Amino acid sequence: MVLTSGLPHTKPLEKGLFELRVKGKEGIARVFFCTKIGKKIIMLHSFIKKSQKTPKKEIKTAKSRMKEIL
Repeated sequence: MVLTSGLPHTKPLEKGLFELRVKGKEGIARVFFCTKIGKKIIMLHSFIKKSQKTPKKEIKTAKSRMKEIL
């Protein structure tokens, strides 16, 4: 699947896993998602980012959930 939105809103992290960047009152949120046959977008995990670098724990959670779905 090709995403029409790109940086700074979405970015691919690794095979099949993408990151959506959203600003809100609470801060900068990150949503990890993947796609499935039929062009369905599946939100896997979200969190409010508090540091410059995305914590590995958050990516690990999303990858685990993606594995369950796919």
